[in-house]
Amino acid sequence: MATGCSPAILLYRRASQRFDPLREMLGRHDFHAVVPPDAIAEWECADDRGTRVRYWPGTLLVECGDDARALEFDRVHRCAMPSDRELPDGGDAPERVALVAGSDEAGKGERDRALAVCAVALPVAREAEAIARGVRDSKSCSADEVADLARWIAARFAHAERVVDCDARDAALRAHGGNETRLLAALHAECLRELHARAPFALARVDRFAPNRPVAAAFRTAIVDECVRGERHAACAAASILARAATLRA
Repeated sequence: MATGCSPAILLYRRASQRFDPLREMLGRHDFHAVVPPDAIAEWECADDRGTRVRYWPGTLLVECGDDARALEFDRVHRCAMPSDRELPDGGDAPERVALVAGSDEAGKGERDRALAVCAVALPVAREAEAIARGVRDSKSCSADEVADLARWIAARFAHAERVVDCDARDAALRAHGGNETRLLAALHAECLRELHARAPFALARVDRFAPNRPVAAAFRTAIVDECVRGERHAACAAASILARAATLRA
């Protein structure tokens, strides 16, 4: 699974929920419904060029292959969106996501190791630099590579970590009802909360470890996309390296 750069990401925020005209327009413009939609979404559409549109009340998240397609999407489709102010339908321009947080864990299921969760805020403009440096899924890295990459990441990007040592894991589990999913969700949320205070981000990618999206439920300050194979995203890959380095140190 290769780690790649983020697509162009647009965020449309509206108090209104009158998005049916947009959904109808997408259908006329060769978008097809994704069934079932991603867990984050009420409905989801995609086209054959890789543009992905996810909607839930108040938010439309659009991911396009490049900046040109993002500009085209906005030019063609914003007129079908509601406006929250005294403007014609179409409303305000979207927010361009320039900073993505990634969060990942290491040591889950390895009771002889520490459990670590780390989050990294990675500017989209620097993802190619990180990938060229070797940032990828930590499971494909040697211990020496993990240590070297972790030093490089920590020196350049805002990050946060939580580490539960081996001898503290049982107590930490008991504090969360003996449920490792609850413990992990709490650690991810703590890392994202600390990171957001230092480097405010609009979107976080978390490698999905439970189907009910527990991190999004625990951290509501920003959008949390709990995605399968999270390490294909550069920010998640960077977080996985910091988390693995923390378990190796411990």
